[in-house]
Amino acid sequence: MAAEKLTKGRLIQIIVTFAVLIAAFTWRTIEHSDNKLTSETSCIAANSCHFEFNNSDYQLELDRENSAFRVIRVSKRENDDFVEYQGGSHHISEFIPIDNSSEFTFSVRNNEQILQVNVNDK
Repeated sequence: MAAEKLTKGRLIQIIVTFAVLIAAFTWRTIEHSDNKLTSETSCIAANSCHFEFNNSDYQLELDRENSAFRVIRVSKRENDDFVEYQGGSHHISEFIPIDNSSEFTFSVRNNEQILQVNVNDK
């Protein structure tokens, strides 16, 4: 490809393109937030416990015989939220093994929001 002379119109086009790209990246950087909204609640559970998060009702079920728990979203059929426990991420409604069924903490993650749930039996 032969080299062409840089015209005034072509230079303006390049400058405008770079300005738009810089503005877009700057806006995205400013608007992006790593700080997810975190809420906290406590749950006293004998066998089950109900709590609300992000306009949805959830139920915590404990299986003390198998030392496991699961969280079920009651108000909607889709279960696309995640439960985070001890560094692992689990789909909602799956049983998660626990070490101590009398006291533990887990998080429910729904898009950009996180609910930390502290569970104890007292």
